[in-house]
Amino acid sequence: MRRAAVVIVVGVLGMLAFAQTEPVGVGSPNFGTVSSDVGAATGDPSAWYCSWVAAGALRDSAFNLASVVDIGAIITLPNPNPTEDPDNREIQLRGPGARSMDTGAIVRRGASPGVVEFDDGPAVATSAMWSEELLTGDRCVVSVPKVWHLVGGITAEGFKLELQLFNPFAESAKVRVEAITEFGSSPLAGFENIDIPGRSWVIEDLSRVIPFLDNASFTVTSESGIVIPSLVLNNGTDEASWPGTGQSTTWDFPVTSVRGLVPTLVLSKTGSTGATVAIDLFTPDGPILDADGRNVSALEPVRINLADLAEPPFAVRVRSTVPFSAVIQSGPEGTFPSTDVVLPEDEEVGAADEEPASEDPAGEESTTETTVAEGETSEPAEGEEPEAPVSYDGLAAMPGNAEALERWLVPGLGIVPGADTSIWILNPTGDEATVTLSPLGVSFDGPEKVLIPPGTYLEVPVAPLSETGNSGMLVEANVPVSVAVTIAGPQGVAFIGGVGIG
Repeated sequence: MRRAAVVIVVGVLGMLAFAQTEPVGVGSPNFGTVSSDVGAATGDPSAWYCSWVAAGALRDSAFNLASVVDIGAIITLPNPNPTEDPDNREIQLRGPGARSMDTGAIVRRGASPGVVEFDDGPAVATSAMWSEELLTGDRCVVSVPKVWHLVGGITAEGFKLELQLFNPFAESAKVRVEAITEFGSSPLAGFENIDIPGRSWVIEDLSRVIPFLDNASFTVTSESGIVIPSLVLNNGTDEASWPGTGQSTTWDFPVTSVRGLVPTLVLSKTGSTGATVAIDLFTPDGPILDADGRNVSALEPVRINLADLAEPPFAVRVRSTVPFSAVIQSGPEGTFPSTDVVLPEDEEVGAADEEPASEDPAGEESTTETTVAEGETSEPAEGEEPEAPVSYDGLAAMPGNAEALERWLVPGLGIVPGADTSIWILNPTGDEATVTLSPLGVSFDGPEKVLIPPGTYLEVPVAPLSETGNSGMLVEANVPVSVAVTIAGPQGVAFIGGVGIG
């Protein structure tokens, strides 16, 4: 069926140039997480770029800030009219603290990508956007590589896929966009030399350019200047967005699904050689190491239905000896087309074929119980009916964390009215993690300590706040952990990666 779909693509658009590109140079991952050497510094002026934000008649959005120290920040929203000055808002934040700024309070004119500049740090930024019928969000990015990788595109029937290209700098940028599908890598017609004027953005509807594809990844290469790209996927029910990343040998996903959603993992490898990839699952009862292993061919992305490996929910670590790209996508059962090809039994790839470096948990089980909060219990009181668990309907996607760290900042808690917010913490090590959760901004409780056994994860629900949208969390652990956030409600579902600061 996919072959027939491609024939249609060719008939509509003409044959794509299938000449294979030269191998892409591999560098350290660049996707918005402050590297440990920078994040550990108390004085760290930085600019964070948020490429997919909009506020208008139907959509609300917010820029979410958190800092360990006292900071001054400026949020700048370029004007779509290049002759007009940008709109901005200055913010003072006492650290450690967190604050969210309503985009509509700055300007309400539709698409409003922005820049958050801090005069000190560590300080981080994320964004969230919602309406009555959708919910999405991203961590903003602080690194700006020359080559971006965007994994997990779908242009099959029922999906709309857009590419956001944001140039926050004064100089014009020129970029090249290439598509990576099961048929290899090829430049997109009309995307060989895209000009993006300074302090502006371009939105490209990829569903019209390359329709009928079940799995497409992209590289965005800057020929001159720099842009910040994101993919936005809409299935008519909800919207998911995620920023470009670098490539890494390890990706951690502290969350892969919430109740009602089924997770899929999309892997992509550029260059001339493939990657031998191992997938570890982390459940509340312990790790399932090497739950799946396979070869990811160069220039042929793979989508894996993780529910085939174990019953969700669980956290995931994906590892290899060579850098690759990965993203988690989650939706109701049957949302995502399957492109996974299971290898014959004698060709399956496991850790014995190629041992990816990892810090594996020491054992599969632990007798240490996780403590969530003093006196908390899941049992209903005598005479009360047990509450039915909430199930969500939505679309969510998130790049992984390339590194487990001991300190994380999580802004934007409680920002979406009527939605549930949770912090997810993965302990991928072989030691028990003692984690301190320190509320920032509007305090719903004091600092709280939780214990997370080796090779497990913990969901920490965030209690309703007295003031919506002015809260965050500082997460500190005695061993490296990985952190993410979920926002889920009647509007939809969003996954947002935490930001490690050392």
